[in-house]
Amino acid sequence: MVKRAIFLTGPIGAGKTTLGRALAQALGGSFIDGDDYALSGRPWYASSLRTSRAIVKAATAELMRGDHVVIAYPLRCINWIYYRRCFADAGVVLSVINLRATCAQIVHPARGRSFDASERRRIAEMISEGYGERTFADTTVDTGSLQPAAALKALVAAIR
Repeated sequence: MVKRAIFLTGPIGAGKTTLGRALAQALGGSFIDGDDYALSGRPWYASSLRTSRAIVKAATAELMRGDHVVIAYPLRCINWIYYRRCFADAGVVLSVINLRATCAQIVHPARGRSFDASERRRIAEMISEGYGERTFADTTVDTGSLQPAAALKALVAAIR
C-alpha cells in the first residue's frame, strides 16, 4: 500500500483541524496538528525549519503504523519544498489540499467559533497572502460554502 502524507492548508478557521481529524478517521489514518510543533511566541521565520523537521518526524512515525497521516498546517512554498523532498526521500506520497473560505464565511456565527480582533486580522492577512489558494496544492475544497459533511466528502474524494 502507498504511504501518504496529506496536508490541509488554509487560513485560520478554514477547517484544517476539524476536517483533518474527520478525514484521518475516514481514511483509517492518523492526524497531526502542525501547530502543536510550532514554537509559540516566535515568528514563523524564526522556527520554520525546526517546526518542519518536527512535523516530518511525527508524520514518519505515524506512517510506520498506518498508510495515511493528515497534517493540519498552513503551508508556505518553502515548507512545501521541504516536505516534498523529505517525504519523497522516504517513499511517501505528498498531497496538499487548499481549504478556501472568505473572511466573512470563517467568522460567521453559524460556524460556531468566535475569533478575537487579532485573530480576525490574521485571518484577513492569511487570505490576502493566498493561504487558501496555494498554487502547489493538488486541489482546493471551498469549505466556506460547504457544510462540514459535504466538505469531508469532497476531501475523501480528492484523496481517493
